[in-house]
Amino acid sequence: MKRIAIVAIILSGAVFFTYYIMRPKFAEKAFNEARLLADSAQWEQAIVKYNKAIGMNDKVADYFFYRGIALQNTSNDSAAISDFTRAIEFNSSNFEYFIYRGIGLRKVNELEKALADFNKSIELNDSSSMAYYQRGLLKASLQEYDEAMKDYDRSIQLDGSNLEAFYSRGESRANLNDFKGAIADYDKMIENAANPAEAYKKRGIFKLKIQDWEGAEKDLSQAIGSNPNDKETYFNLGQVKFSLRKLDESIVMYGKAIKLDPNYDAAYSARGGSHILKGSYKQALADFDKAIQINPNFKKAYYGRGIAKAYIKDYKGSVADFNRVIELDPEYIQAYYNRAVSKAILGDHKSALPDYDRIIANDPKNAEAYFNRAISRINIQDMEGGCSDFRKAVELNFEPAKPMLKMYCGSN
Repeated sequence: MKRIAIVAIILSGAVFFTYYIMRPKFAEKAFNEARLLADSAQWEQAIVKYNKAIGMNDKVADYFFYRGIALQNTSNDSAAISDFTRAIEFNSSNFEYFIYRGIGLRKVNELEKALADFNKSIELNDSSSMAYYQRGLLKASLQEYDEAMKDYDRSIQLDGSNLEAFYSRGESRANLNDFKGAIADYDKMIENAANPAEAYKKRGIFKLKIQDWEGAEKDLSQAIGSNPNDKETYFNLGQVKFSLRKLDESIVMYGKAIKLDPNYDAAYSARGGSHILKGSYKQALADFDKAIQINPNFKKAYYGRGIAKAYIKDYKGSVADFNRVIELDPEYIQAYYNRAVSKAILGDHKSALPDYDRIIANDPKNAEAYFNRAISRINIQDMEGGCSDFRKAVELNFEPAKPMLKMYCGSN
């Protein structure tokens, strides 16, 4: 009996010794299984296997690095950063470790630390397209678009197939109002991307910005064909149709955007604008009312509703809406002009004058403003001021001012 016990102890010790010796091999096996799971984006299952590998051997930098990537893909950013830090502790010369930790730090808004990691990565390997690209993203998030562009340029120079760099450079160019440059970058995206719907959408918006209406219409229509559930694409296509004065089509596009998002205040307001041009003032008012109900501080909706009310001769209502626009944005110059016109129609010429003053101060060559101010001045018996304004309007080649100048001021 005693001999059997001794044999059992010896055997169990041998098994334990064998397991201890083989642990690195078992760890590597678990690690390789985790990599296969990660390759098919089965991140949670991969993490379980990485945990097993690290449990058996916690001295391998790559085990922590790849588990960090899996954690990052499950939005567990703090844990991912910890893993990347462990990997760096084992091997501080691997540039990729710094890139991925920088990505994690950027995601948790530790921007200075993220920048330091991207800089370190580039210091270790100045031929990494990914490092420059990620640093460019960080700089763009800080609105340092010129600096971001330099990094995107370098990333593309190192890897011309990095379509994300073209996409992001286009975004930065757009933020610098270089819409033609942005369009060129999205040309590259569309030429090479497997699913270019987003690129068509963005390029269409950029073409809208440079008033290439036909080009924008074509691109946005293409984007909708690939993704028929994007409210912003319908909205922007509505803007294009409006600019082309395809008013019925613009109303349809805004309607589709609203169907996708019943609280899309901008779409209601824009559709109201289309209804105004069609002379459908009741429908316009209903849309502006809805936009304001959704967003009580939506100045464009108040402005549009003020215009619609003026068309139906509700001048008091229009003045109230223009008052609200100016309250929300004292620099909304066109609201002063339309408020002045509504006030003048109501016979409140004295109150209209400061609005005309504001318009003319903003645009000293606004002949129509001089003309209308002249009429208000004449109506409050300021003949000298009225005639001076008529003369200025004539000087600025505003034809309707000529007979008025002759009628009220006795001159041509």
